[in-house]
Amino acid sequence: MLRKAILLGAFTTGCTFFMPPQQKKDLQGFTAGFINSFSAIKTLIESLYDYQVELTKYEYNTEEYHQQRSIIHQRVADRILRLSIENKGVYLKAGQYIGNLERVMPREFTQTLRVLQDQGPQVSFEDVKIVLEYEFQKPIQELFTSFSHKAIAAASLAQVHQATYDGKDVAVKVQFPQLRVQYRYDLMIIHNIAKLCDFVVSNTSTSQLNFSDLFTTFRKALEKELDFTLEVQNAEITRNNFKNNSRIYIPQFYQYSQRVIIMEFIDGVKINDVNKLKNPRECANILIDMFGQMIFKHGHVHCDAHPGNILIREQNGKQQLVLLDHGFYTDIDQEMLQNFRCLWNNIAKFNYKQVEQYALKLGIKKDHIEFLPLIFFYRTISSKKKLGDAFSIEERQYLRNKDLVTLENINALLRSMPPEIMFIIRAANLVGIHNALLGGTTRDRLLKFTEYSVKNSEKSVWKQKFEWIKLKIALFLFEFFGLIPK
Repeated sequence: MLRKAILLGAFTTGCTFFMPPQQKKDLQGFTAGFINSFSAIKTLIESLYDYQVELTKYEYNTEEYHQQRSIIHQRVADRILRLSIENKGVYLKAGQYIGNLERVMPREFTQTLRVLQDQGPQVSFEDVKIVLEYEFQKPIQELFTSFSHKAIAAASLAQVHQATYDGKDVAVKVQFPQLRVQYRYDLMIIHNIAKLCDFVVSNTSTSQLNFSDLFTTFRKALEKELDFTLEVQNAEITRNNFKNNSRIYIPQFYQYSQRVIIMEFIDGVKINDVNKLKNPRECANILIDMFGQMIFKHGHVHCDAHPGNILIREQNGKQQLVLLDHGFYTDIDQEMLQNFRCLWNNIAKFNYKQVEQYALKLGIKKDHIEFLPLIFFYRTISSKKKLGDAFSIEERQYLRNKDLVTLENINALLRSMPPEIMFIIRAANLVGIHNALLGGTTRDRLLKFTEYSVKNSEKSVWKQKFEWIKLKIALFLFEFFGLIPK
């Protein structure tokens, strides 16, 4: 098999000699996808062996079992990290996606793969030039007065260069040239791996896992992200939604195609560079306000808010948040949005009968409803802790004894949710990570989100205010007297 891959690479090199530049990259992308499949399959086989053979040597749900499972989680996470870096492109994007699933995927996965968020490969200036000239059908010197050969940022699917365009200082986002073909092959391999995983686990006690469903959701998001015209559309909607908020800014777009965007260059500080921020807590509040409105008011949610996509700059003496990279959004229709608001509100005020009602309206199965407080508020249905507090030792033991927090259970819950709600969870997790780094508290974030969920409901303004007062009273009675209002 390896010999065939080497021969294919040599054949491709020979064929590309007579091809136009973009077609050369297309053929190279096909070859790269084929070669990538070998390391992907190797990673799969080794990981399946760990879970299906090594882990089964220990009695289920014992202390020894949990210790060994953590070791195996770490081993598999290390393999995925290596695979993501080596194969790049779609595989790197998948690794970033897993690393963002804080409190959903095992901690070993999220902590290990988090390093991928600000890491991306760079291609040569010649490769960038190929895409620019193919997309705009002009020599690069006719498009730009100046163009930096070295990228100022790189991600999983594209990289950004600084340039001068029509007298303006601009950032030019260019998709990697081989992805036009390679992403289809990579997705085909990952899809087949997902189906194989489903086949393997279908005869085990973890039969609730469905990797194909997760793959389908990932593929749809990826295909949208690869179309830069959709990114511009998303950004313009967000610009309009926050047009009256001077603390939030979306860069201007000057020219774009499916694989290139020429936009306003913004000089700012990454939101995770805390030591360079004038007031980190204020930045956290701006971020929470923005996402609270995205999720509970507009239903148009940015789902890729890693540090490289959020800059802070000084504007008129105030800190301003600049939101970049609008390729990955989820849109929620009004009926689903109202049901989600009501679901959130009722979890906040412990009305679990109403939680069940709105969960069912969202398509969430009755068996999975008990996990919702855990996912959204990090507490169990029987929790006695204050909003935002960490789990007590007793609660952690309870969760372990009841076997509630497992990848299988969480996966089953996510599968029963609409994809839009799953992406909201992802976005909220990223906001939570930034908020903690900036010195904010989980309690403040959850209260602010809850306030937005109440004040953007379809009720009258006075009823919204009354509901917010009722909710604060319910929290007070529970946290200070242990009472759950009826």
